[in-house]
Amino acid sequence: MGALASLTAGLIVLVIQNPGESLFTLVPQNLDLAILGLGIPFLIIGASMAINDYHDYEADRINKRMDRPLVRNPSLNPQHVLFGSLLMIVVGILFSVILFSDNYLVTVGVTFFSFLSLSYNLWTKEKGLIGNATVALSNTAPYLLTLIALDARDPDTILVVVVMAIITFCGVIGRELVKGIMDIEGDRITNSRTFAVQFGPKRAVQLASVFFIILIFLIPIPMFIKFQDNLIYLGLMVITVLLMLYTVAILYNDPSVASGKKARSYSRTALWIGSTGFFIGAFTLSFL
Repeated sequence: MGALASLTAGLIVLVIQNPGESLFTLVPQNLDLAILGLGIPFLIIGASMAINDYHDYEADRINKRMDRPLVRNPSLNPQHVLFGSLLMIVVGILFSVILFSDNYLVTVGVTFFSFLSLSYNLWTKEKGLIGNATVALSNTAPYLLTLIALDARDPDTILVVVVMAIITFCGVIGRELVKGIMDIEGDRITNSRTFAVQFGPKRAVQLASVFFIILIFLIPIPMFIKFQDNLIYLGLMVITVLLMLYTVAILYNDPSVASGKKARSYSRTALWIGSTGFFIGAFTLSFL
């Protein structure tokens, strides 16, 4: 999803800053940028997720999280996972140095967001909402850093990409709060001070709902700036909004662990559909 976000922002900037040129011309001209650029968020975000699995192994085992590779596959060595993940982050930072040697701000940004992701496992996860915000902010990095990497100058382009980043932030932080409800039993046993543990599932539902509602109001904004008449984008965003509303309804009706599992699944699907909608909106810019 992070790689898709980077590609989306990149397409928007390239199309707007090169009026009249087709994507079929722009993409081959920037193929090396695309391949390595997509690799950076893929490596760093993927590594941070794997390190989170390493950090949460005991809680995930108690919660029977069979969707976690370390829980599902006992033959995996947690230490190897940790080492491999740290190596991925180093490679991601090196990619940024090689690819953007003339723009040190990109490397600074990649390094900052890498340490921000690591800080979640080392410190901020125990700080409740601050930890959720850390994860959400890390997921905005592909959008924001792509603007810097491609030297975006058009105000509307910057606004659209920044709005996408804010939508992503709201969706991820809401989902993190929902996940806290699902994992509450294991988190309590392992003394993990998530928002749901500190304030209870009901408060977590209420706060997640606030972020989902903000997201719903933000989603139409790109339609009025760059994605006018893009019915595919509109259709996917409507599905995203309906799934988010359904997620909120499930949790308000029953803020239990079982409902948290359903909400987590629906919110993840909504984020994927929304990300795909952003990408399609960006891809079709040069054709509309």
